Amino acid sequence: MNANSKWSLKKDVFLEIDPDGKSGMLIDTTSSNYCSCNKTALLILGKLKKGKADISNLTKEVLKTSEINQSIARKDVSEFLIKLKNLNLINEKN
Repeated sequence: MNANSKWSLKKDVFLEIDPDGKSGMLIDTTSSNYCSCNKTALLILGKLKKGKADISNLTKEVLKTSEINQSIARKDVSEFLIKLKNLNLINEKN
């Protein structure tokens, strides 16, 4: 995974946040796939929805709300992006 890549949600992918703001659903209208999301996933997906986020910025956002060290946060963000990419839910721009 290229650290300089910019990521964004695809146009047919929607994020629905529960009223409590602590959970939500990610919905792919192309494939009709959906999954539930925790608070950290929602944070990352919200940034991806706004467009063109990179691993470094996403890691910084996670660190603002979590008590984990930077290397773990970066690893978690990278793994989450890989999963989203494999599900064809995000766009990558180098």
